[in-house]
Amino acid sequence: MRAHPVTGRKSLYLSSHAGSVLGMPMPEARILLRDLTEHATQPRFVHVHTWAPYDLVMWDNRQTMHRVRRYDESQPRDMRRTTVAGDAPTVAQAAAP
Repeated sequence: MRAHPVTGRKSLYLSSHAGSVLGMPMPEARILLRDLTEHATQPRFVHVHTWAPYDLVMWDNRQTMHRVRRYDESQPRDMRRTTVAGDAPTVAQAAAP
């Protein structure tokens, strides 16, 4: 669980490569992570974009899980990442020594 640094809104901070929870035995941690992921990826919480020409999709990484899906490689694809700096550390920055 983490809170958005601007809005304070709480969200689950999950990823497909998470495999443990600090202080929790591995079997129980994996069950918890599976259950949380199943909850977070219910259809009511998921947006699947149907692309049209000139579409632009943006999301806030501080509170959104996302993943790439297969696409028709015969179609042009232009994907660019932009990161806007702020004053709150990311999880990776907070964990750095």
